[in-house]
Amino acid sequence: MGSHSSSSRRLRGTALATALAAVLFFGFHCPGGDSPLAEVGVCKVDITPISPNLASEYEATFGGTAVVNHTDPIFLAGFGNNREATGYNDRLWARGIVVDGHGGRVAIVALDLVGYFNNEIQTIRALVDPASAIDYLVVHSTHQHEGPDTLGIWGPDELTSGVDPAYLDFVNQSVADCVDDAVANMQPARLKFATTDSDGLSLGIDAEDDGFGVADGKVLVDDDLIAPDTDGRIVNSRLAIMQAIRARHPRTVLGTLVNFASHPESLGSNNTLVTSDFPHYAREAIEADQGGTAIWVSADLGVLQGPLDIDVLDPDTNLPAVRRTFRWAQVHGEQLAERIVDGIPHGFGTRFAFVDFATTQPVPVPLANPFFRFFIGIGVLPSLLFTDGVLDTSVGFPYPPPFDIIPQALGEDLQTEVGAFRINHASFAVVPGELDPQIGEAYRDRMVGAEHTFIIGLGNDEIGYQLPEEKWDDSCHACAPFILGGVPQLCPLFPNIDCNTVFQNNVGAAVDPAISGAMNPLLDGLHD
Repeated sequence: MGSHSSSSRRLRGTALATALAAVLFFGFHCPGGDSPLAEVGVCKVDITPISPNLASEYEATFGGTAVVNHTDPIFLAGFGNNREATGYNDRLWARGIVVDGHGGRVAIVALDLVGYFNNEIQTIRALVDPASAIDYLVVHSTHQHEGPDTLGIWGPDELTSGVDPAYLDFVNQSVADCVDDAVANMQPARLKFATTDSDGLSLGIDAEDDGFGVADGKVLVDDDLIAPDTDGRIVNSRLAIMQAIRARHPRTVLGTLVNFASHPESLGSNNTLVTSDFPHYAREAIEADQGGTAIWVSADLGVLQGPLDIDVLDPDTNLPAVRRTFRWAQVHGEQLAERIVDGIPHGFGTRFAFVDFATTQPVPVPLANPFFRFFIGIGVLPSLLFTDGVLDTSVGFPYPPPFDIIPQALGEDLQTEVGAFRINHASFAVVPGELDPQIGEAYRDRMVGAEHTFIIGLGNDEIGYQLPEEKWDDSCHACAPFILGGVPQLCPLFPNIDCNTVFQNNVGAAVDPAISGAMNPLLDGLHD
C-alpha cells in the first residue's frame, strides 16, 4: 500500500458560498471523494467464539442457534496460561464506522479482542469488496482480557499456542463483511465531535488511584519528574467522542465512537466467562440513551493504564463496588457512559466531512526480545520476521553452552505500520501497540489545529508496549537465556531483573524510535 496522503482544509464564511468554493477547490487537489458532504455507515457483527462444548451455553445465554466457529477449548487471553472459557456474560463484536467525505473514505472497525497481528489485517483488507472503495481501513483491538487468544501466548502452557486458525479466518471474514455492510448502508450524515474526561469517576481510596477513573500500574524511571503530584503516575483521562447523526429526518444517531485509555481487564484473571468487560456496559448505556451503534476504541493504554487499582461507587449500595466482579464492570461502564453522554454537545453537528489521511508501511522494528524469538522458534507465535525486507523464517541456536539448546528465530525485524487521519477538526493517530500516554501527549502536540484528538491503540497490529527509549530497562532481555534455562539466579544482574510485562512483552528499546520516527512525519503532514 506504500505511503499516501491527501489534504483537507477548514470551511470558512457563509455556508452556501463556502460549500461551493470547497467543491471547486478540493476537486483539483484531493484524490479521494469529490463531495464535501458527509456520508456514514455503521456495522456490528457478532464475533463471539463458540466451541462445540460451549454451544449450549451460548444458546442458553443469548438464545437462537449457536454456530460453532472455534475448537475446544477456548483459551482466554490476557493473563496466564490454561484459562479455559466456561461460558458467556456478553457477546464479543466487530463494530465499525465508515466516514466518506472530500478527500477519501475511512473505515474504523473495533474488535473485542486482546490484539490482532498485521498479517491478519492485510488478509482482511484483501477480503473487503473493492466496490466498497475504502481508502484507509483501521482494524483496532480493544485489548480486553476476557476473550479468545488471538495472538498465541495464552494457550494450555507456555510452550503451546492458544490460537485456533479457523477462528481467525472467521474473524477476518466477519470484519470484511462488517465493512461491506457499513458501506452498503451509508447515508447522508452530520458529524459531531467532543472531548470530556473521566476525572473524578474513581474514589481515590487506593494508593494507586488519583481519582481519574484509571490508574497507572507501572511507574517508570523519571516519571516522578514528569508527574510529581502523583508520584510519577501518568494517565490519560480523556474521553474523545465522534458521533454521526442522520442528515435527514428522523435525525437519529447512527453511531457513537468513544476513545478512552484504559485496559478492559476489570474482571481479572479468575474470571472464565467470555466478556468484552466494562466497554460492554458502556456501549449498552450509550445506545440506550443515544440510539445507534456504540463503538469503543482503546487509546494510549500502555505502561499500564487500567482499572485494577481503582474503586468506583455503586449507586445501589452507596459503597465501593466489589472489585473483579461484573457488578464493578457494570458500574464503571455506566459511569463512563454517563460522562460521555453528558459531554456530547447539543445540535446536529456539521454536514461536511473533509478527510485527510496518511499511512506508512512497512515500518521495520528490530526485534530485540529473546522471549519472542523463542516463542516464534517453537511455533507459539507466527513466524513473521524479516531480514533485509525479505521474510526470514530461519531458526537457530545462537546462545553459548549450556544455553545452546534454546531455539531463537533469527530474522532481524518485524514489519508493522502506522497511520494518521483527520476528519474535519479531529485528528487520529493509529499506533500498532500499547502506547505510553507520555508519547501520546507528544503525538497530540503535533496534531496542530485539531480541536479533538484520538489515539487508536493496537491499530492494525499488536506489537506490545511502546515507551520512551530512555526509560528502557534491559535487564529482563539480558537475562533471557538464564530465565528460559530455569536458572535466573545465575544471571549476573540477579536479583535486579525487571521482568514486569512492560519489559518482558516488549519488542525492545528501538520500538519508540521506529514507530515515532514513522508517525511524526504523518502527523506533521496532515497540517501542511
